[in-house]
Amino acid sequence: MYDYLLVVGPGRSGSEFLYRLLRGHPSFVFPEIKERYYYRSPSAFRRARKRLDGQGRGHLLCDVANLAYADAKLSRSVEALREEGFRILLVVLLRDHQDRAISMMQFRRSRAELSALLGARRLEAAVVRDRLTSERLADVFRINVDILTLHFSAITKDAGAVMAVLPPLCGVPKFDHTPQQAVNQAVAPRSLWLSAFGHLCGVALRLLGFRRLLARIKESKVVNKVFFVPLTDDAERHRLSDESLRMLDASAAACRWMVKGSSRQVREGIYLRKAGQRDDAASGGRASSRLTPL
Repeated sequence: MYDYLLVVGPGRSGSEFLYRLLRGHPSFVFPEIKERYYYRSPSAFRRARKRLDGQGRGHLLCDVANLAYADAKLSRSVEALREEGFRILLVVLLRDHQDRAISMMQFRRSRAELSALLGARRLEAAVVRDRLTSERLADVFRINVDILTLHFSAITKDAGAVMAVLPPLCGVPKFDHTPQQAVNQAVAPRSLWLSAFGHLCGVALRLLGFRRLLARIKESKVVNKVFFVPLTDDAERHRLSDESLRMLDASAAACRWMVKGSSRQVREGIYLRKAGQRDDAASGGRASSRLTPL
């Protein structure tokens, strides 16, 4: 049984779906605000863990902190918790680099982020720059905890497989039901400047500390209908340049090599690396471009 389940990985890799899936299980307990970053503060983690202990045994504190994979504090903070005796399962999310890049471009444009306002080329460059690289992934895999890698397809297309793997691994009862509907799908802005205004309001609420209010607003169907519309056809999908495609493919091949070289395949798209296991892939080496997708 683990004390802490920490989910990391680039945005648009299935984190929202996994978050809602796990929230449907009584043993997986989340903070009221997604991405609380408990790992950054051992004292905050201990307080949260103490509250759970008061409710009885069998509860697992969870944290879906997407961008933690690129946080310089991740390794040091997780190691500090591990040295205090807390048992940690680190979940890493992966997605096909090209699909994720296109989805992220749509997402940033729908939120009217600065890179989207500066034009398509700036938006593409920003998304490619923020891709998951083998160096970043290696930093995560050097952390001496159990690491479960979940591919986007395993989460969104075969949630039953994920729900079958997690309970016995975490020592909790089975899930009661399987969600069927995907969440957080890509949308188009109703108006780019209206979305920009909404994005700035969201930033202001976050800076003022109204995170719970912001979370309720983001989940409101009425608000989403005001600011966004569903994507209508393939013409609204972004296209990537040949140079960007080459960079994304190279990074994807290196990441696939690292996961397969350091982990045991549990199911299609699901890999497990136990703590203390020899990790040649994360120590360095050259990726093979002939690896098949996870």
